[in-house]
Amino acid sequence: MSVWYGRWLSYLAALILVTVIMIYLLDVPTIITGAPELVKEYYYDNAIGSFILDIFLVAFYISIAMCISKMLNIRGDDHAKQIVLLAFTSIIISASFMLYFVNGGSEGTFFHRWFMTVGWKAVLYDGILVSSVYILMIAIHKQIFLEV
Repeated sequence: MSVWYGRWLSYLAALILVTVIMIYLLDVPTIITGAPELVKEYYYDNAIGSFILDIFLVAFYISIAMCISKMLNIRGDDHAKQIVLLAFTSIIISASFMLYFVNGGSEGTFFHRWFMTVGWKAVLYDGILVSSVYILMIAIHKQIFLEV
């Protein structure tokens, strides 16, 4: 099996587990943001579309962080530095999206309402979500594929 395929499977498994546990069992987005109506709209009313979007968004955040990790010569097995970099990168990307939406970008969309309502709490939530997926992805990959 190719390394890419194993990492992709580890990523999907991690995203599914984090989604089920953090969102549907523990309701972390509502706890952090205090916006149960918006959480319901995104994760319950539009569950399939939102999950598909999350597959791409979280992968985008992780990919950007790993590109920066390579530019900074952080070793692939130095997970502590990668996690810190990923959290920082996630916050920067999410804050950029927030600034775009709160300054009038894509008015009327869910994300405009999301960032207008919860602001920096959304940035915190994104950092926690993306970092959790990455940490679990590494753990799954090490256990199943015996790779770093």
